[in-house]
Amino acid sequence: MPTDHCSSPSDQTDLDTQKNHGGVWSRRGFVGGLAAFAVGQPLLGATPSPQSSGPRRIDVHHHFLPKSYVDFMGKHGLAIGFGKWSVQSDLDDMDASGTATAILSITDPGFGVGHIDDVRSAVREANEAAAQLRMRYAGRFGSFAALPLTDTEGALREMEYALDTLKADGVCLFSSYGNRWLGHASFAPVYEELNRRKAIVFVHPTFPACCSRIRDQTSIPNEAATIEFGTDTTRAIADVIFSGTSTRYPDMVWIFSHGGGTMPFLIERFLTGASGEIVPGIVTKGQGYAPPKNVPRGVLSELRKMYYDTAQTSNPAAMRALRTVVPVSQILFGTDVWYRTAAEAARNLSTCGVFGADELRAIGRGNAERIMPRYRTRGV
Repeated sequence: MPTDHCSSPSDQTDLDTQKNHGGVWSRRGFVGGLAAFAVGQPLLGATPSPQSSGPRRIDVHHHFLPKSYVDFMGKHGLAIGFGKWSVQSDLDDMDASGTATAILSITDPGFGVGHIDDVRSAVREANEAAAQLRMRYAGRFGSFAALPLTDTEGALREMEYALDTLKADGVCLFSSYGNRWLGHASFAPVYEELNRRKAIVFVHPTFPACCSRIRDQTSIPNEAATIEFGTDTTRAIADVIFSGTSTRYPDMVWIFSHGGGTMPFLIERFLTGASGEIVPGIVTKGQGYAPPKNVPRGVLSELRKMYYDTAQTSNPAAMRALRTVVPVSQILFGTDVWYRTAAEAARNLSTCGVFGADELRAIGRGNAERIMPRYRTRGV
C-alpha cells in the first residue's frame, strides 16, 4: 500500500504496542486493564480536555487507522483514501478545534473480503486497538466497534465482546454489503440483539457493488466520494425504513453519516403515498403510491427518530436542508478526520449561519450526551 495512504510504522507501533511498566501488554493483561479502567472511571467524559474552558465537542464521525486494518487491506489488495493519521496529530487537531472526545471508527472499505477467520481476527484486533486508545487517553477517545455483519455468528460474538468487555459506545456498520443494504432480512439476528441492547449503530457509507462499472466509465474525480457515498447513505436510510427494519427494531439508535446523504433534498420522494408538514403549516405531498404498510407511523416520523452527523456537510446548503427535515436534536457533530480536520469542521459549522449558539452547543455535545450518557459531565 502506498505510504501516503496510511500512518507511518512508528505511529502504528504507538497505537498497537501498548507498554505496561516496560513490557508489552498481553491479551490477559489488556482485558484485566480494561476491567480496572471501567471500575476506576465510571464517567469516561470526566477527564477534561486541554481546552475545557471553550467548546467541548463530541465527534461521532472520527476515523483511526490501526495496524490490523492496514495489514488487512494490504493483504487483500485494498486501498484507502488520501491522508495520514497518528495519535499525536489527532490529539493536536482535537485540542485546536475544541473536540473533547472523538468516537473512533473504521473507514471504508471495511472488512468485506477474506476468509471468515481472517476477517474475525482483523476486526477483533481493530476493536482492541480502539479500546487501548480509550484506556491510554482517558476521556479523549471512545469507539464504534467494527462488526463482520454478513457473518452472523461472528457479528454476534464480536458485538458481545466489544460492548461488554471493551465497553465500546456502539457499533459501526457500512451502508451496503455487496448486493445487500441494511434492511436485508439476513441481518435480523444481529438487529434483534442490537435492539435488545438499545445499541447505537453508526452507519458509514461505502462504494456500492451495483455501481462498480460506473466508476471506470466516468470523468468525475473521486467518483465514489463525490457521488456514491452520499447516494448509498440515502439508499441505506430508505432500505432501513421501507423494509420495516426501523419499525421492527425501535430501540436501535441509528446515526447516518454526512447529513443523511441526499435524503433531505429527496424528502418529497421519500413521502410515498403520504403528505407531511416538513415545515409547520406547509404540507408537502409525496409520491402517489400506496403508503408502506410496514411503516405505520409514517416515513417522516422514522426519519426524525434517526440521527445525522455533520461530517463534510457543515455548509449552509446542506445544513439548512437537514435542519428543515429533522429537528436540531437529531444532528450530531462529525468531522471525518483524517479526511478533514476537526478544526475545519468546527469552523464551518460555527460560521455556516444556520444555527444559533444554543443549537451549536446541542450539536457539539448535548445531543451526543443524550444517547451516550457516559460522557455527561457536571457543569457543562
